[in-house]
Amino acid sequence: MPSLQIRFVLEPTPGAVRRARHRVAAAAEAWGVPLDEDLRFRIEVVTSELLTNALRHAPGPTEVEVSLERDLLLVSVHDGSPVMPAACATDGEREGGRGLALVEGLCLLHGADRTADGKRCWAVVPVPAPVDRTPRTPAGAGRAGAGEPTGRWSITPDGLELLKRLLPAVYALEP
Repeated sequence: MPSLQIRFVLEPTPGAVRRARHRVAAAAEAWGVPLDEDLRFRIEVVTSELLTNALRHAPGPTEVEVSLERDLLLVSVHDGSPVMPAACATDGEREGGRGLALVEGLCLLHGADRTADGKRCWAVVPVPAPVDRTPRTPAGAGRAGAGEPTGRWSITPDGLELLKRLLPAVYALEP
């Protein structure tokens, strides 16, 4: 299956994060990912947190890129600030500061990379294999026995390929 991808620019306007998170979930659904209520929630919260941090801490527009590679949905947010995200201590009274913990708990992998004009924050959400909606697909065809990831830090061959694209400098050192 070829990779599927969308990109769009998010201007810092009221309602922008809400519209963007719905757009990301709608793209996954349009690509054939069967979204139940829990998965839609995870995708939308991860997207919201990445975008809210970018809009809160970086000036100007933010670029959103979403791609689907087999059973991995990658959400990337590019912003103009060189300051890397960092978890901060929270208490019961403080309103903010929980975004990175939420992202950590809802995705398989996440991280941030410096870019020439700011940074890119990204998260990988495991999803069920997309359903091919074309009429020539035989009933019952698909990935028999494919289920949820067995461990938080396990990685599939597809995940390894995705990491090699996300972190080319690290994998260039391999013999």
